[in-house]
Amino acid sequence: MHYRRVVETEMKIEAMGQRLLPKENRKDQIRSLVEDLREGRVVTDFRFDQIYPHPVRKLSEIHWTPVNVAIRAAELLVRNHKTRVLDVGSGCGKFCTVAALTSPGQFIGVEHRVHLAELAKDIAQELGANKTAFIQGNMADLDWSFFDSFYLFNPFYENKAAIIRIDDTVTMGMKRYSRYIEIVRTKLRAAREGSRVVTYHGFGGDMPACYQLLKRVPIGVSALELWIKMEIPRSIVKSPSEEMTLTR
Repeated sequence: MHYRRVVETEMKIEAMGQRLLPKENRKDQIRSLVEDLREGRVVTDFRFDQIYPHPVRKLSEIHWTPVNVAIRAAELLVRNHKTRVLDVGSGCGKFCTVAALTSPGQFIGVEHRVHLAELAKDIAQELGANKTAFIQGNMADLDWSFFDSFYLFNPFYENKAAIIRIDDTVTMGMKRYSRYIEIVRTKLRAAREGSRVVTYHGFGGDMPACYQLLKRVPIGVSALELWIKMEIPRSIVKSPSEEMTLTR
């Protein structure tokens, strides 16, 4: 609650300042925003979200990764400029765009809503976030072996909580929720050793036993958790469907 009050206060102050100051044109707004991100200066969510259309902007508090969370998550996920990060359920592309502007990694988002995937591409291009790509489609259809790291901001929760659904352009429901969680677990089991996963508000299920929690970073109204896939001796693997109990 304290964090939320701080954010609300920041939003009110910034909104007041924007009313008092001369209005920036969009080109200048984008230029100063990108410069501040790249130079490590604080950028509030209220300010960043102004680049989106109002219907998308108003979804930010619930659905889009906060700027400071995106920056910290990228630090945990990226090892070098070759690191390829998959954002599962990338929405309007806020995480990928912020992360690409503030870290050396490459960020690929997959989003099943056509209009959000297209908006993400347009915004990333406008901000010059060249290390991003967005795929419109289902995360289940992707080959996850292409990626080194994975970001999960509770991407399937809409299926569970009708009150927070973005729109009715995709089918939702508890069967889909359970199926997607198991698909993620299966994909993560098959990922290469050393793969990194960062969750924010979890992803709805338990991490496969082959992953070890290395770090938990309280931030915003939740925490980022960094998981790494450990090497498992083949002699103790029973079957693809049977998990081992590992000491964490």
